[in-house]
Amino acid sequence: MSHVQFDNIYHGLDTRVGRMRIAAIGLAWKAMEGENTVTIPTDNIKYLQWVRVARNFQLRVILKTDRKRETFDGFLREDHDKVANIARQYFDINLETKEASVKGWNWGTTDIQGNDLTFLVSNKAIFEVPLSSIANSNIAGKTEVSLEFTPLATALAHGKKSGRSQAADELMEMRLYVPGEGDDEETSAAQQFHDMIKEKAEIGEVTGEGIVTFSEILVQTPRGRYDIDMFPTFLRLRGKTYDYKIMYTSITRIYLLPRPDEIHVQLVIGLDPPIRQGQTRYPYLVLMFSKEEELDVELNIDQETIDTKYDGKLKTKYDLQTYRVVSEVFRGLSGRKLIAPGTFASRDNQHGIKANMKAVLGELYFLEKSLIFVAKQPTVIDYADIHQVIFSRVGGTMTSARTFDIRIVSKSGPVSEITFTSINKEEHEPVESFLKSKNLKIKNEINEGDVLIPAVAMDDDSDEDMGSDDDDDDGSEPKQKKPLNFEDEDSEEDEDFEASETDEGSPTDTDSEADSVVSAASGDLDMVKSSKAAGSGSKKKKKKAEEGGDGEPSPKKKKKAKAKDVDGDVKMDDGDEKPKEKPKPKKKKKVSEEDDGPAKKKQKKEGA
Repeated sequence: MSHVQFDNIYHGLDTRVGRMRIAAIGLAWKAMEGENTVTIPTDNIKYLQWVRVARNFQLRVILKTDRKRETFDGFLREDHDKVANIARQYFDINLETKEASVKGWNWGTTDIQGNDLTFLVSNKAIFEVPLSSIANSNIAGKTEVSLEFTPLATALAHGKKSGRSQAADELMEMRLYVPGEGDDEETSAAQQFHDMIKEKAEIGEVTGEGIVTFSEILVQTPRGRYDIDMFPTFLRLRGKTYDYKIMYTSITRIYLLPRPDEIHVQLVIGLDPPIRQGQTRYPYLVLMFSKEEELDVELNIDQETIDTKYDGKLKTKYDLQTYRVVSEVFRGLSGRKLIAPGTFASRDNQHGIKANMKAVLGELYFLEKSLIFVAKQPTVIDYADIHQVIFSRVGGTMTSARTFDIRIVSKSGPVSEITFTSINKEEHEPVESFLKSKNLKIKNEINEGDVLIPAVAMDDDSDEDMGSDDDDDDGSEPKQKKPLNFEDEDSEEDEDFEASETDEGSPTDTDSEADSVVSAASGDLDMVKSSKAAGSGSKKKKKKAEEGGDGEPSPKKKKKAKAKDVDGDVKMDDGDEKPKEKPKPKKKKKVSEEDDGPAKKKQKKEGA
């Protein structure tokens, strides 16, 4: 028998099924779909283990090289004896059966076994975590340690090859309760466990030669000051509490954006997958620099490597502003394009404008292919994903509004509409012009709201216009109506008031012909009394007419006349357009003016 074959076997965490063959020269596995194969020669096999797992039974092969291991799932229970005989015959190795704990306890002890972090209950394994899959370890509290895991890049790659759009669900974080004190009384057990994980998983170890280190960089998101160590394939953020290892392949975009204050510059770095702090995800890093700060640094890299590996995008030495040095190093090592503001300029000739997204204040930048809102959690919207941009004013139809809103309606996505509020209305014209140049669909609701204002003013003046038309029946010279001027509503009301010779305004101290005005008001008193005898007047209107006869102004008209005193004086000084000077009534509210209009009309008709 040259070899033994087993079907329906899985390699590691791969979701594709394959075949496994074991022979005297070693063992090999090949996927049914694709060309992925795994081969292990006999001289590299240290020992074999048989373990019960979720996908039936697992054959675990421990290698002599760095004690790494390969796992194969899908064996049946009856395959145990066959695999044990083959191991003794071909490899001269006894198959070890490793039992798992089934007590269901959630507490126990930990042990480092090879390259695995093993959790034990009664010396039996509950589960194992490969140290290579631990991306970060943080102390979440005095007695809690948080382990964060890296996404399975191999599973994502396999998913693409097999036509899958994404990998299966993955465990991303695990929190462990570690009470008590460590070996040293000054160190807690949680701190000791955290230090052990960092050492064994090589989280804090330098796996390559560092290129450059930037110290005490102010990071807005996640907030704090971090040292940034740049390596050939990854970077490390080292803070007082949290450490992050970020692969350059996870960097999606790099933005260099000057703030409107003309003092600081922001470097925004997009990450996929995002980094995590507990339950909070950070898909963007936001670094803050001062424009005036400079940095003199030399990279630990030779010119030949720069020319061949990095296409000349780096320099061996920098002596520039700090933000330029850091941004150029990020661009060179990650291979991503550095995105900067384009042709857009605000009213103050700045690249960004202040805006609010919900209750968060930030800066809104209109770039050439997208817009970005920079705050604690930045938001990026590509122009290609925008269905419509709607401009609307805060407060509806209030012309006194000093700000406006921008609503972005997207074509697709989890959030169909995003609104930016509290934008200075002086920025409306440059923003609208820029977005129109990008051939975006624009809807402007600001002008539609302003048109409603003159219509409201026209309704307020309608009663006064009716009163002046009735005054023409008393023998006064008919007055030609002027077109409405929406910009000066008060002046229009003054001319309507002047056309009535028998208006009920009371005299003022500065009027030289006060006696004649009072006599005219007394004439109105007779008409009010006659209307009372006919039973057509209300008590409120009778009281107003009697006060007019006594020369005492009503409280409501007092307020109205004050507002028209100024315009009345201007009429008298400019010329003698009318044979009689206009009476100077006290100011009254518009509500009372509308109520008095029908009363005056009725009085004049009965007097006639």
